[in-house]
Amino acid sequence: MKLTNQQIAQIEETLVLNGLVYQDVKLELLDHIASEIEEKISNEEISFEVIFKEVFEKWKPELRPSSSSWVGLMNSVPKIVLDKWVSITKRQQLKVLLIIIFPALIFTLFFKTNFEKYDYTIFTQFLKTISLLTSFLIVLAKIMIWNSKIKTTFGFIFNKSTPVYMFFLLFYGLGVLPMKFTIWDFGTRLFFVSMLSFLFLNSIFCLRLAYKHFQFEKKLSFSKS
Repeated sequence: MKLTNQQIAQIEETLVLNGLVYQDVKLELLDHIASEIEEKISNEEISFEVIFKEVFEKWKPELRPSSSSWVGLMNSVPKIVLDKWVSITKRQQLKVLLIIIFPALIFTLFFKTNFEKYDYTIFTQFLKTISLLTSFLIVLAKIMIWNSKIKTTFGFIFNKSTPVYMFFLLFYGLGVLPMKFTIWDFGTRLFFVSMLSFLFLNSIFCLRLAYKHFQFEKKLSFSKS
């Protein structure tokens, strides 16, 4: 038995009241719950109201406000959103660490031999420019997501993850934080190169989340037209 538009709206309203305001997860869960209710009504011939309460009781743990040390204990969101957030964060950090370990070591060893002053100046200016450009792209994406008509977990995770990367890259780009590879000892250079690589790569992965937000927004607008 197919649910009426009013019944589907009731399910959606209940999800929103439980904090599920992100369209990508909300639509996915709405589809699961609606299908489950339809199947139970067809097989058990019980009223929608009874099955509605029964199914939501089953999904209650997934909607309970939760937090994790992985993303900050101050951040409380429905468990289904938190699980996605933690999963994305873990995968992202692991990828970044695996990518930067070997190149950072090689790059640091490269600076054991001093650059010519001209080459060194060009190189540091290049890094500053890239830092400023990346921080600018983060700010631009934040503004576009803020102006977006919908909310997604991709946009939410992007906004929560990027402030630290944005400010550090901005400070490096403006010269507030130094880029003086040749005067540091090996350990300090390795730490700095690893840190800068960590900031760049995390920013790129976060910008990819922003891209997924806009992709979903575009897909949703097509489905409604």
